[in-house]
Amino acid sequence: MLSSNGNQAQYVYFLLSGTVAMVIIILAYVSVRTTLDSKLREDLGSLQKSYLYVKPTLSWEYNNSWRQIGSKSNHLIYSAYFDNRLDVIDTIVDHETRVPIGSLRIIAILPRQFEDVITCTIRFEDFVDEFVDVQVHPLKEHHDCKFAPYSIMCPLYVNRNNTVMRLPQAIAISYPSNRLSKLSPTFVPISYPRDIDQLFALSKPVLSVCVGTLQQNYSDVLRVAEFIEVYRILGARHFYFYHLSASEDVMRLLKYYQREGIVDILQWNVPPELLPEVHYIGNMAQINDCVYRAMVVDNYRYAAIVDLDEILIPLKHNSLLAFLRQCDEGRTSAYVFRNVFFFKLDSNDSFSLPAHTRNRFLYTQMKVRRTLEILPAHQRSKCIVNTHSIIEMGNHFVWRDAPGYTEAIVPQSVGLLFHYRNQCINCKAQLIVDYTARRFGSLIWDRVDETCGHVFTERGICEATQN
Repeated sequence: MLSSNGNQAQYVYFLLSGTVAMVIIILAYVSVRTTLDSKLREDLGSLQKSYLYVKPTLSWEYNNSWRQIGSKSNHLIYSAYFDNRLDVIDTIVDHETRVPIGSLRIIAILPRQFEDVITCTIRFEDFVDEFVDVQVHPLKEHHDCKFAPYSIMCPLYVNRNNTVMRLPQAIAISYPSNRLSKLSPTFVPISYPRDIDQLFALSKPVLSVCVGTLQQNYSDVLRVAEFIEVYRILGARHFYFYHLSASEDVMRLLKYYQREGIVDILQWNVPPELLPEVHYIGNMAQINDCVYRAMVVDNYRYAAIVDLDEILIPLKHNSLLAFLRQCDEGRTSAYVFRNVFFFKLDSNDSFSLPAHTRNRFLYTQMKVRRTLEILPAHQRSKCIVNTHSIIEMGNHFVWRDAPGYTEAIVPQSVGLLFHYRNQCINCKAQLIVDYTARRFGSLIWDRVDETCGHVFTERGICEATQN
């Protein structure tokens, strides 16, 4: 006869056995579902690339601006991109008759507490289609402001039996609390590759630069010229500037680079009444728009996310591009460079100043003392991202990357972010001498002088601000 303790032990044994069996069944089910989902996405990917795609016949400017949605003055839509990545679509439905060929990624500003169901209205050349299966996410780093930048994803489905796919022209969003958004939709053009043959091509191993928004009538022309020329020496080929307000001379310089095919200038016309209610002029929308623009429109593999006072410096390679070519094994979403400060209040070192130069204050050459402390990763760090791996980008690190990708922290002996601050964070911080940026030699001085001479022929000088 079993004792009560024996019965209890037997009960516990059967309970644990049942729990283990249930866990095994659940894991097996998840494994099968994951395998089936991976196989489905692989099959759909092959089918996706078998179609003939026809780009809309509209004239494409690739220059967006903020537009009001319906009757809500502070509900705004900026841009939309065709994203061919099927692995960023969370759930694939109706794949027997209608198959996904990608998604449409929309950049918008809406209330942070937005709870409406969004409908995407997609306009083709000869008909309009609607989708309700929409993923809506406020972008991180909104700092609890009343309004927040949003990333909205509308899956794009087509009939399975079609062989020719005529891509849509434009897209609008609507939702119940904004009745006019349905009655009179605000359409924005959908951006595709400049060359439609690049729709599914391998990304180009090109380094582009996403620059923080120009604002407060930004007027330091010399800093802009030096910034562009330093990054060009480091291997960058293209720059995206977003313009809210800047001086005439700054815009004159940027338009010179634009004519040279080096710079895109994008309007960032956030309404003045919205600026106090959205964090830092909606910079999360600007960063994510730039990453998608580099990925979709130009098919560039890399984008550096930086401000005008930030230079990503490789310490063991001749250029950032050389660093990427050696270190990128294909599954890294971002290379995170840790931050050190140089301060404008610190004394200038003019030892390397060439006698013939006309533009005589280059901050990367005159400021040679930096903070000894190297800040931890994700604290004021900045990144170079693989654009094709990013779902949501933050100011200092990746918030969400595509499946299979992870970020990498750049060792401090391999690369650092040189951050040239106008105001010191800690004016008593210990400083050390660092001549790394002087390895450009006379090249940076000559390039800046040459550019300023072309743009400002009457004086050959790019003006620098004194504050």
